[in-house]
Amino acid sequence: MRIPRPAAVFSKSGICYGWGDPHYVTFDGQYYSFQENCTYVLIKEIVPRQNFSVIIDNYNCDPSGHATCPQSLIVNYKSYKIVLTPKRLNVTTNMVYINGNQIFPTFSNEDLMITSTGVELLLKIPAIKATVMFKSLMFSVTLPNSLFHNNTEGQCGTCDNIRKNDCRLPNGQIDPSCPGMAHEWKIPDVKKPYCERQPSTPPTPPTPKPPTCPSRKTSICDIILSPVFKQCHDVIPQQPFFEACKFDVCHMPNISVGCSSLEAYAVRCAAAGVCIDWRKSTNGKCELTCPKTKVYKACGSTIQPTCNSRYNEKYVHSCQGAQMTRDIVCDSFMEGCFCPEGTILFNTFSDTCVRDCGCTGPDGQPKQFGETWYSNCQKCTCNADTLSVQCEPVKYPPQEIVTCKKYGEVLVNETVDCCQINTCVPKPVCVHNNTEYTVRSDTSLTLWQNRLGEFWSPPSDRCVKYECTKTNNHSLDCN
Repeated sequence: MRIPRPAAVFSKSGICYGWGDPHYVTFDGQYYSFQENCTYVLIKEIVPRQNFSVIIDNYNCDPSGHATCPQSLIVNYKSYKIVLTPKRLNVTTNMVYINGNQIFPTFSNEDLMITSTGVELLLKIPAIKATVMFKSLMFSVTLPNSLFHNNTEGQCGTCDNIRKNDCRLPNGQIDPSCPGMAHEWKIPDVKKPYCERQPSTPPTPPTPKPPTCPSRKTSICDIILSPVFKQCHDVIPQQPFFEACKFDVCHMPNISVGCSSLEAYAVRCAAAGVCIDWRKSTNGKCELTCPKTKVYKACGSTIQPTCNSRYNEKYVHSCQGAQMTRDIVCDSFMEGCFCPEGTILFNTFSDTCVRDCGCTGPDGQPKQFGETWYSNCQKCTCNADTLSVQCEPVKYPPQEIVTCKKYGEVLVNETVDCCQINTCVPKPVCVHNNTEYTVRSDTSLTLWQNRLGEFWSPPSDRCVKYECTKTNNHSLDCN
């Protein structure tokens, strides 16, 4: 087992990441654990230059209250406030909000690009070469040394390849304990008033040392040291993830909490270009369920082609372009749910995979070539020759002429299922001896044929009854 080495940030980039309980690794490779459920500064510029910061919002993810997990990341850049957060229902879905408005990946504008595999979210800011990854219980932030060297502070530490100054406090002093430092980066959160009532000097968080617990509980952690991850052992040090895994499974009742450490290690391996298909080695403990229309891939493309040609031209085709463009959008792969071989994603906001793109129906769902349907009194076909929807008006035989012959009836024309229907309906009058009489009532009138002595009720109130009675020689009342 090797002692973790400092991250080589001088040449390219520094990476800060966290997962699970949560466990943190600073830009310079300093590992520590921190169990608090408030909101904190993860990354902040010491001298404002790029107008960039990252906030982390933690919550109690264990009913006992002894463990916390990342609930969301808030990325501030220029005038943008980007919130990355999971929506936990039957299946965890990652959500994205920009300035309070929900957006659906893939999304891009002149400043941002956001992609998703349904499991991982990836935010890239090309102008400052920043990358933020978020998935359920883990995150990572990658910043270029050329723009951020020696100019970061917060729970991710100072990006300068010197570990001893990573526990930097807001006042610039160095705390001997990174967990103690992490607490000092707490910021006000109106959704967490209880955080403001905490003592100014918090108790020193426990240092996650290898705990003593049954080997059956830590067996899931042994996968990190096994041949499953062997290809990555010489690329990314495995020891922090192994120790974090043991700490989690020994302090929480559910053994599957160890999955987050395996997942975090696999993500770091993938970022280094080593794909590890590890979930099938956990005997179902870390299984990831995909929609029925998709299949799981340990390492898939960050951008999936769709039936939208404009989307493909904007995103997918750029991966075949110049290397400068590829560095921004293409040079990575992600775990997630993908369309099976031989199919293509219909659009970016659904899980529909199709063999042929065909056409889009009026309900937004795919239509295959040759398929016919009816919409708005038109018969439409997905035409394979023109690759488009062809519609023509529906032709129906003319309706017979209807003449209303009864007293108190009127002809009404209405369209039902594209057919012109002519019917005779009662007028809102009373009829006596084949003579129509005006109804006098304060209620809304109903289209019923009422004769002298009959009772009737308006459709809106069946508890009220009216009687058609003769009040004089010239009119009838419905009272």
